[in-house]
Amino acid sequence: MKLVAQVKLLATPEQKQVLLATLRKANEACNRMSEYAWENKCFKQFDLHKACYHNIREGFGLASQLIIRCNAKVADSYKLDKATKRTFRPTGSIAYDSRILTFFTKESQISLWTVAGRMKIPFAAGELQKEMLLTQKGECDLCFIGGEFYLMVVCDIVEAPQNETTEFLGVDLGIVQIASDSEGNQYSGEAIRSLRRRMRKLKAGLQHTAKKHGSKSAKRHLQKLRRRQSRFTRWVNHNISRRLVESAAVSGKAIALEDLSGIRERASVMNREMRFELGNWSFDQLKQFVSYKARRAGVPVVLVDP
Repeated sequence: MKLVAQVKLLATPEQKQVLLATLRKANEACNRMSEYAWENKCFKQFDLHKACYHNIREGFGLASQLIIRCNAKVADSYKLDKATKRTFRPTGSIAYDSRILTFFTKESQISLWTVAGRMKIPFAAGELQKEMLLTQKGECDLCFIGGEFYLMVVCDIVEAPQNETTEFLGVDLGIVQIASDSEGNQYSGEAIRSLRRRMRKLKAGLQHTAKKHGSKSAKRHLQKLRRRQSRFTRWVNHNISRRLVESAAVSGKAIALEDLSGIRERASVMNREMRFELGNWSFDQLKQFVSYKARRAGVPVVLVDP
């Protein structure tokens, strides 16, 4: 099972500037490759590498392996369709592999290639994340989010053997009660609903200001509020899913979870408030969290008709 460990880099201000310069240089190279691919209708990774590698190496001074990763990024972007020219943000994520990034898990450090040469940077990670990093496999992405740098590391986690059982912990999903199980436990959604209502009022005022006056400050504040709401929702869903899986594992039961796929399309007659509640209902995220936690714990999960 593949999971992504998010690792925060504890870079100094000087290191952040170097990492930013590396991101910008790499994405500039991606844009140059994309321009060539678009003009010459050359979209295959091998052909694009053959045509652009030496020019990019001479013109941008990037490491050989980073150019290969940039080339793959451009080629992958055209796999969906070739009807639109692809452009890349200056601070968009870039991929690293084991040739240009090394983990020192015990020391909580990484060594990665930058435009200023190899650089060692400490990172913050909990014990669970460090355990996951021991199974790190393949590429990881360097991302710039909210003024901080993160590594999204793909880890190959060994799944526990599935328990054989005929008993189930039934889980009913809802908005007022996010989850209610067949043992009588209920997990309230009031904290999330309360936060959404407060955010809704704040966002309405900021959206009006941003639209009427073109305020960049209002737009930045909107992004900050969206991230805050998303983080809190994820935190609540992680806690609920952990408790559900732990409860099923202790009692030796499987989990029977409602399959709510397509519920927004089926619920067509709604007032404005109900559309808001339903549109912000993160039941699919909770299902994903329950599913992967259950696989790690050896707890079977089945989806049932509501």
